[in-house]
Amino acid sequence: MLSTKEIFLIASLLCFVSYLILFSFREDGVKGIRQLLLASVLGMAGNILYAYGRELSPLFAFEIANTVYASAPLAVFVGYRHLFGRRTPSRPLFLLLALFCAGISFFHYVVDSFSARTMLASMFQAGVALAIGHTVLSRRAAWHKPLYPKVFILSMCALVAGGHLFRALWQLYGTRQPVSLLEPSGWNVILLAAGGFALPVLIFGALLIAHRRIVLMAEYAANHDFLTGVWSRRAFFEMGEHELARAGRTGLPMSLLLVDLDNFKAVNDTQGHDRGDQVLMEFVSHVRHELRVVDSLCRLGGDEFAVLMPDTDLPGAAALAARLRAKVDMARERMAGVTLSIGVATLRDRDIDLKALIKRADIALYAAKERGRNRVFLEQEGTLPLVVKHAA
Repeated sequence: MLSTKEIFLIASLLCFVSYLILFSFREDGVKGIRQLLLASVLGMAGNILYAYGRELSPLFAFEIANTVYASAPLAVFVGYRHLFGRRTPSRPLFLLLALFCAGISFFHYVVDSFSARTMLASMFQAGVALAIGHTVLSRRAAWHKPLYPKVFILSMCALVAGGHLFRALWQLYGTRQPVSLLEPSGWNVILLAAGGFALPVLIFGALLIAHRRIVLMAEYAANHDFLTGVWSRRAFFEMGEHELARAGRTGLPMSLLLVDLDNFKAVNDTQGHDRGDQVLMEFVSHVRHELRVVDSLCRLGGDEFAVLMPDTDLPGAAALAARLRAKVDMARERMAGVTLSIGVATLRDRDIDLKALIKRADIALYAAKERGRNRVFLEQEGTLPLVVKHAA
């Protein structure tokens, strides 16, 4: 059987492994990682102090060891709060830690009682575990699949809290209780071994949440334009194929607008890219106010955008295009003189993929630009598009 000293050293090693894993997450923009890194360091230090308690002075073996180790789950708690978008005032936590340290000191110097110190430490750890579980539960309305990380965390919080409460009750009512933390009695070894896994397990649960956040952030970055926040070119083709298949199943229409910002390059060249970025953001703001929830605005590149419009026929798409052109035309000063040329096309029965729809909308867009810009052109069955709206 492992000695109690070996158990604490193994627990310290587990915290070190947790630190190494967390360290690779530190620059991924996930809130709470810094606090979890701190918890790993505190866990390592606390377990080492416990392991060498007999070789250390009483101050390090009792007050400092217990305070350092108690700080670790508090740091985990703060990390979870950040992961789930909750802020935690630091002053109450420091006060709680100070009261805990004072209690340990009281039951060391005033009333020397290992049982009292054990019960105090166990109740403290159980309370923090329950607080972590409450943090996760309080955000259940915002849970997204997969759910297993949250279920795992809640299960571990319940297990950790239950284990510490059992230890406190056993220390109070049991028979042949240990009189020292490092005493190698059967139950003491079992409880210390279980407790040694508590902190790494709770950190691991936070890692599951952090990993999911990083995956979601990567997916968002891949599917959205970094400047305007609209859908990216990659997302446009994925959504387009999805809507194409849905239209084929339901028989409902689908239309596409291809939008080009006239004279945008001149704005970048003469007024700078910062002004160009402002124009793009202004344009996106105007468009979003006109779109339905089911419509998708995508940036295909540079000054070219697309609007996917499910359940919309050609007249409906033309009406939206006309409104967009007019709205931007009325805001020329804020748009630095930029206007819109728009090509409109709708899905046909013979279209076998998205490229055919894009090609017809692109032909209409080209015609709008060739005829003087600031115009909306519709596709036709023939070769020439039809002017719907143009500048007066």
